[in-house]
Amino acid sequence: MGHAGYIETKRGDFMSITSIEYLQSLVRELAKLPTETEWVEIKCNNKDPQLIGEYISALSNSATLCGRTKGYLVWGIHNDTHEIIGTEFQYRKMKKGNEELEAWLSRMVSPRINFKFYEIPMELPMGGKNVVMIEIPCAEKQPVQFAGVEYIRVGTNKKNLKEYPDKERELWQAFDTTPYELRLAKSNVEEDELVVLLDYPKYYDKMEMPIPRNRDKVLDDLQNEKFIIKNDAGNWNITNMGALMIAKDLKKFDNLHRRSVRVIWYKENSRLDAIREKEFSGGYAFAHDDIVQYIMTIIPQEEVIVEATRKSVISFLEIAIRELLANAMIHQDLQQRGTNPMVEVFKNRIEFSNAGAPLVAIDRIVDTVPVSRNENIAGFMHKCGICEERGSGYDKIIEATAKNELLAPRIENQNNQFTKAVLFAKVPFEMTTKEDRVRTCYMQACLAYVNYEAVSNGDIRKLFGLSDQEMTKASRLIQNTIDAGLIKAVDPETAPRYKKYIPYWA
Repeated sequence: MGHAGYIETKRGDFMSITSIEYLQSLVRELAKLPTETEWVEIKCNNKDPQLIGEYISALSNSATLCGRTKGYLVWGIHNDTHEIIGTEFQYRKMKKGNEELEAWLSRMVSPRINFKFYEIPMELPMGGKNVVMIEIPCAEKQPVQFAGVEYIRVGTNKKNLKEYPDKERELWQAFDTTPYELRLAKSNVEEDELVVLLDYPKYYDKMEMPIPRNRDKVLDDLQNEKFIIKNDAGNWNITNMGALMIAKDLKKFDNLHRRSVRVIWYKENSRLDAIREKEFSGGYAFAHDDIVQYIMTIIPQEEVIVEATRKSVISFLEIAIRELLANAMIHQDLQQRGTNPMVEVFKNRIEFSNAGAPLVAIDRIVDTVPVSRNENIAGFMHKCGICEERGSGYDKIIEATAKNELLAPRIENQNNQFTKAVLFAKVPFEMTTKEDRVRTCYMQACLAYVNYEAVSNGDIRKLFGLSDQEMTKASRLIQNTIDAGLIKAVDPETAPRYKKYIPYWA
């Protein structure tokens, strides 16, 4: 044992009184279980090293099957009555051969998992005694072995996993069923700390619901949204989704501080002269609107005279900004480290970047089957009105840009690691590139086809703000798009002035 008010763990580390209280609470909660479960094993004084190692394997694998983040092996709780009685087990003094018990177990377990021994002082009627516990992480990517053998719990019995092929198959399936969104961002959070970390009043405001007067109702609602999970000690775990959606500050979560959105504002069209950089570290459910409004205040505006009245015309469409920002948030690869979702505002364009390659072929971005890396986040963002119905976002963008004679956004796959979407300001037809014209023509054909229509020369002229006298320019653009293999004539035999065009894949 360590100093008063502290508890010594393996390797001589010391834990604060808060951690002691947590462990004591955990022991009491485990003792309340009516019987041993597949993820908890209770011992009085059994200290066979081989058996301990086998249980580490069995409890780790069984925790995964039971949807638990951890399993527990406990000495000092009566096997039948579940009374906390303490133990004489002194794991620090045990050896296997010439090796200390912990070192030997760690070497024999594969893959290596960060199991932890704890010696926990308990206040008992007959005087203070210690409970010893091993906290065992669940298996994540493959079954945990001990001495080359994989174990599992069947009921309250430890068995060789290979003898239970159904269990083995179920275990392998379980490795793929916990999405990153529902893994833990922060563990063992007390209720008072929970309301400090998560902005639940804004959640209710976003959902247009009154804040419940009863805190239990708040906790139930957050749990139903998969934002929090009650843990084994009676406290709470915050999921990645909970933090990403409604955190007051993502920087308070060690694994998510690089998920906050950066907005960089440049003076002109290059990255040589940045005016300002701003980071939005709040949960996406609230930060999204804040970011959109911020962008709308810094983008270039042009003064024009309309019916003798001077008006400001904004260079970029808000609906396009909203959708592309939401896409960068929702579809990012959350497990890829080292980069924030980013918005870069230039005079002639806005670039939205996120980790992860595009999930669908870029030339099929319109009318795609809804796909997301983060289905739970996508569902909630749609639920609270942040983005369009899944799968329709780009359709809305293409429709809006076309109506305003703007180029279609350019979507880039950067080395299969990042996605970049580029939104362009309005420029005269002569200042656009052939590539941008062809892409815009193709996207318009895709949008028309989705609506059971086809595009004509007149449609392309309208798209680019060309006059009837500029039919030849539109014809040349259509031919360029055909030559690129992106569109085709509905009826090749139709006279040129009456021809209609559809996407190549139609």
